[in-house]
Amino acid sequence: MAKILQIPNVQDLGQILPEEDDKGFATVLAEHPEVRTLYERRKLYPALLEINGVNPIFHVMIEGIIENQLEDDELRSVREVFEKLQKENGFTAHAARASIARVFIHDFFAVINERKPFDTEAYVRRLALIGTNVSKLGRNDHCPCGSGAKFKRCCAPYAEAFSISPLEGRLNLGYGSYLAGLPEDIKDPLDPIFQLEARFHISEYMEQFNDIEGAQIVLIENIELAKAYQAGEFLKNAWQDYQILCENHAELTEKSFEATEQLIQLAGDDEEKGNLICDKADLIAKSGNIEDSELEYQKLFETLPDFHFGRFRYALMLSEYERESDAKKVLTALLADNLVDEETHNEVIFLLEDLGKDIL
Repeated sequence: MAKILQIPNVQDLGQILPEEDDKGFATVLAEHPEVRTLYERRKLYPALLEINGVNPIFHVMIEGIIENQLEDDELRSVREVFEKLQKENGFTAHAARASIARVFIHDFFAVINERKPFDTEAYVRRLALIGTNVSKLGRNDHCPCGSGAKFKRCCAPYAEAFSISPLEGRLNLGYGSYLAGLPEDIKDPLDPIFQLEARFHISEYMEQFNDIEGAQIVLIENIELAKAYQAGEFLKNAWQDYQILCENHAELTEKSFEATEQLIQLAGDDEEKGNLICDKADLIAKSGNIEDSELEYQKLFETLPDFHFGRFRYALMLSEYERESDAKKVLTALLADNLVDEETHNEVIFLLEDLGKDIL
């Protein structure tokens, strides 16, 4: 622990990394496989990398320090708190260790930023307050840690860290891809859904710094995890994320075809399947083969004759490749079809107007 804490002349946290053979770090990194690729490719990014306010490598490192403390015979009190959280609160080992890390991180920053020596005795006293409600304590009350000092001059800055949650230690990089918010029915901070969500945000970060290869690796890892998760919607989501990445980068065009084919197989209904086939046809056109794109559309019309929006997509493709006359013919025929749904009908009118054709 002292070896990690006593670092001279540190200008920023980006310079702080564990030794390659650090056992605690390796243990926690194995529990957070979503961080491994980012860690291995860390030299491609700023020293103090940050994803939605969180540094995933720092997250692993801090918990790794606690893991090392649990193996330190001189810090048996840390293990006692660790075991108590599991036995009395039903926490996983990961959540228990992360709960301790919430308290430790205050002292860590004091050592790094203020050059204060690490006070092991005060640290151990504070750990005993984990799970204690200190919200009703007055600032001038004696601190419950037993230091003899007033609360305001002792553990008041740690008050929030004493609150506990069974999801402590999950890597929270944001929401939006797999999670709309914090699920109430999940109590394991290492649940695969948290890994899936975190990897999505990691891939976005990698793409931002033009590490397309890294982003591709991470999203493929998500595909494999979603397969193991045995949840169809998650697998579809993983392939969609990969498809979007590939579509944004010309060098991944072939991979985009693969992703689209997988999504076609996973499609839940004819409308979804039809749009994906249109995506495939448009990719073919984008690669420079308009004739094969048209053949793909023709197969779609034969397979799903009632998918009228597919004909609109076909006309849209034609218009984008200077086939406006042919596009107008397809759109005019659609307008004459009484079975076309209202949404498609409106899209047809808008496109015809853009192409300069008067609508009677």
